[in-house]
Amino acid sequence: MAASTLLRSFSRLLPATRLPSGPPARAKFYVREPVHDKPDWLKVGAAAGASAFMWIWLIKQHNEDVLEYKRRNGLE
Repeated sequence: MAASTLLRSFSRLLPATRLPSGPPARAKFYVREPVHDKPDWLKVGAAAGASAFMWIWLIKQHNEDVLEYKRRNGLE
């Protein structure tokens, strides 16, 4: 009994929902298909360059970490 009164008082706090009536609103933004015929070579170059930089940095960092591991554990 207490649960039903609590639920009833809580439901009064929620706003009443109304279903939309009338014609649907026009979309503000339109999604266009990307143009695959003409790639943006600046973005392609930037992405490829960033990827190459990160791979080179990752391999360099890995080699430094391996050398540090060997030095600390007396494996050299």
